[in-house]
Amino acid sequence: MKAIFGLAVSIVSIILLSSAALALDLFKRRDLVIPRTVLGDLALGGMTRDEARETIRQKLQTFLEQPFSLGARGEVQSVMLKDFGIQVNESILLQNIPFANNISNLELIVWSVAGQRVAPNIPIEKPELLRVIEEKFPNIPKARNAYFELNGKKIKIREAEVGVTPNLEPFIHQIRQQITFLEHQPLVVDFRESKPDVSAADLQAHEVEIQKSFPKKLTLLFEKQKWEANFEKHPEWIVLDRKPYKVAEGQLPFSLQWEPVAFSRFLQNTASELEQAPENVRIFRDENGSIQFDGRAVDGRAIERERLLTLANLAIAEQKEEIEIPLKVVFPKVEVAQDLNELGISELIGVGHTKFEGSPKNRKHNIGVGIAKFNGLIVPQGSTFSFNDNLGPVDGSTGYRKELVIKPEGTIPEFGGGLCQVSSTMFRAIMYTGLPVVERWPHSYAVTYYAQVGGHGLDATIYPPSRDLKFLNDTPGSIVIQSYVDGDHAYFKFYGTNDGRKVVMEGPTISNKRSAPAEALLVPDKDLAPGEKKQVEKPHGGFDSLWYRYVTKNGETAKEEIYSRYKAVPAKYLVGGEVSAEGENKGLTENTNPFE
Repeated sequence: MKAIFGLAVSIVSIILLSSAALALDLFKRRDLVIPRTVLGDLALGGMTRDEARETIRQKLQTFLEQPFSLGARGEVQSVMLKDFGIQVNESILLQNIPFANNISNLELIVWSVAGQRVAPNIPIEKPELLRVIEEKFPNIPKARNAYFELNGKKIKIREAEVGVTPNLEPFIHQIRQQITFLEHQPLVVDFRESKPDVSAADLQAHEVEIQKSFPKKLTLLFEKQKWEANFEKHPEWIVLDRKPYKVAEGQLPFSLQWEPVAFSRFLQNTASELEQAPENVRIFRDENGSIQFDGRAVDGRAIERERLLTLANLAIAEQKEEIEIPLKVVFPKVEVAQDLNELGISELIGVGHTKFEGSPKNRKHNIGVGIAKFNGLIVPQGSTFSFNDNLGPVDGSTGYRKELVIKPEGTIPEFGGGLCQVSSTMFRAIMYTGLPVVERWPHSYAVTYYAQVGGHGLDATIYPPSRDLKFLNDTPGSIVIQSYVDGDHAYFKFYGTNDGRKVVMEGPTISNKRSAPAEALLVPDKDLAPGEKKQVEKPHGGFDSLWYRYVTKNGETAKEEIYSRYKAVPAKYLVGGEVSAEGENKGLTENTNPFE
């Protein structure tokens, strides 16, 4: 009997283990959300990435559009999370969802048993909370130490004000709880009674020392832009707090800091000039079945207010007059039509960017024509994409203009000059998306345009049929390409399924430098008058460029080399009339890049 029972237990165990193994394999192969994963009241376990994204998008939209009830000392106001500067992006939230392909088998088993609650990790800026609370409840008396105020042209000392101070930590905890569970319970601001610890008499006793430490102004910098906080005109912006420790004789017993609400209000003007909302994108098919883009999925930027306030107070303490404004990226939202979403197209997975400032007019025109050929193309999952196959004919009938190209037989106007800018931009999108490169050819010499963003070594020349750019779509779904020109900038953006792969680019490392030949290259041009001379290319030194690309996928990291050897080439001039045999066309054959 015991033997039969033991056999039955063994059989059941085998069945259970086999079922678990099959379930594990299913979740791995389909890259599903691990079991027992929840967001708010949503059970996400077993969903695909597309299903999870759409479910989260709908839930967040409802949650963010509904106002909260905000209570404080018997008063009630209505407030939105965005009033506090709080934004929740489903794309960022999706990155916190545990998918089976991103974790080990052991983690998958453990997390499936233990469960996983996912919550957005949203930064909450305290200065913004204080400003909103004060503006919503202006009648609640605010505690304040004695302070300075400009009265006419003289600075006067104002007595401390008795009142209350918001308890921010419990309030922040309430907000985080609401976001974690996607609930809309009333928010309540608790206050603590605050007795001023710096009186007008204190300021009068130390007025001379305070004036020596009092900041005149603080300039906030970002690139070439400046914003000046003038504390001489607004001394009330500075709050003085008693130091919590005993100071040495002769030292000021107060710390000087930028009052948080005044700081937040000052930044409202700064933010309107500096901060940028992200440009969202909607991808859909028109009535003819062509893929269209409404928007360009451009990152926005926002000031890191709490960090900036910390930097500002440190600068005030150290009597510095300038600080850099720290910014954070605000990611755009991607909305994809259902039929495209079913192909695995749901989010931005890679961007390529180059600049071509200083290009001739016809070259710029050709770049615009060429890049438009790829906008809206779909790359099916598992397929190899060829740049040349999708480029089509390059001639006057397809919209191209002739641009001068230096060739062994002379300077010849040829259709398509500038198309290598398009292929080089796509190559960067391929690299930063982490896709396998099937074919790529570097230019024979270092073209200046391609170093304007990122440096040399990430270019790709094409010339049908001998030179092509190809990549493999090894992502879980199809990829749709958005390509466009914005001023002197070219962009390729790939939308598809983010399978968790991470890409790190390292470079360029420049080595084996070689000087450009001293003797210039002279090329006859019948359109120039005899003796007239026109420089069309500066001398380029030769060198080797090396980049490393690290692609981490399914827990494994692959290291790749992107190597380019650029030859040294002389300056090139077009000349009218006859050219001596010594200078004419020398070295042209090996340095020809026809679509440059």
